[in-house]
Amino acid sequence: MVKTFIILSVIYFASLNCSLADGNEKAKKKNNKINPEYIVNYKNLLTSRFYLLSESIGFQIKPKSAEKGILFKPNIHTKVGLAGFYKWFGVGLAIRSPFYERNEDIKGKSKIIDLRINAYGKALAAEITFQDYKGFYIDNPDEVYDTWSIGDTYPKRPDIRISSASAIIYYIFNYKKHSIRAAYIQNERQLKSSGSLMLMPAILFLKLSADSCIIPLSYIDKYNVDPKEQIRSGNFQLFGVSLGYSYTLVMLKNFYINASYLPGCFLQKYKYENNIGNEKREKLTILWLGRLAFGYNSDKFYAGLGGVFGFNSTPIPILQTNFHYNMNQMRLWIGTRFDVFKKKKKKP
Repeated sequence: MVKTFIILSVIYFASLNCSLADGNEKAKKKNNKINPEYIVNYKNLLTSRFYLLSESIGFQIKPKSAEKGILFKPNIHTKVGLAGFYKWFGVGLAIRSPFYERNEDIKGKSKIIDLRINAYGKALAAEITFQDYKGFYIDNPDEVYDTWSIGDTYPKRPDIRISSASAIIYYIFNYKKHSIRAAYIQNERQLKSSGSLMLMPAILFLKLSADSCIIPLSYIDKYNVDPKEQIRSGNFQLFGVSLGYSYTLVMLKNFYINASYLPGCFLQKYKYENNIGNEKREKLTILWLGRLAFGYNSDKFYAGLGGVFGFNSTPIPILQTNFHYNMNQMRLWIGTRFDVFKKKKKKP
């Protein structure tokens, strides 16, 4: 999966770079430049940031006969990262925070990789992410095990692993006056309030694996879970397009609030392995992506707080059992810009 994702990423960004370059040529011919009364561009500066990332990631398996599902989470909730953006390209890498108390004796160990690559043009923007989580625990053992009580260690599944790769493209219709770069990566600054319709094609690949059935045996017996529902691994794919709106309110010259809402129609395809064989399914569903940011942005310094919410937790039906995967995140950042690529003037 990783090799395939890397190859697709190279092809994807090569194609996007050609699109951005072609778009810039057309823009020059049509004079489609950003409106300087609304947007300041810092593309010739290196925009760098340090950030804290808090994610609510996990998955739930719930038979329809059960009152409560089984909620699995990794023992990592806060990460620290560095990111940089220059012209249209950006990259960021986050690792688990050394300041977060993980209580590994109680909830076990988890390992992560979180890589994000961005490409932001005037009208087109793209984001690619790769995440790998290994080691989960059951977050609601009191609802799963009759014998569990507060103070006991959480049931651990160090063998469970989730790898996900996603690619999102944004097309901003009113790009001359509205900048999502100003709201989320700060290599531009929004001077006046503005909004725009946005079109968002997206794909998501998710792989779930484990050494044995994910559902505990006592839970299977209690709710009489069908052998075909006793999932141990699976591949899930999501393809679709969203249409929504983004708006930035500028206050007190340098402060801003941005909100974006993007509902869309998606095709879910999934193949999973249970205790007796393999199954394939597919379905159409409505999903949404929401983004929210509040921050301060000046010529040299910027800081902010933002969140991404979605894709919403839509159940993937496996006979009478639903599999939910969800990820919401909040990010706190602080950064500045450097003119590290400036050319030295020749002495006369």
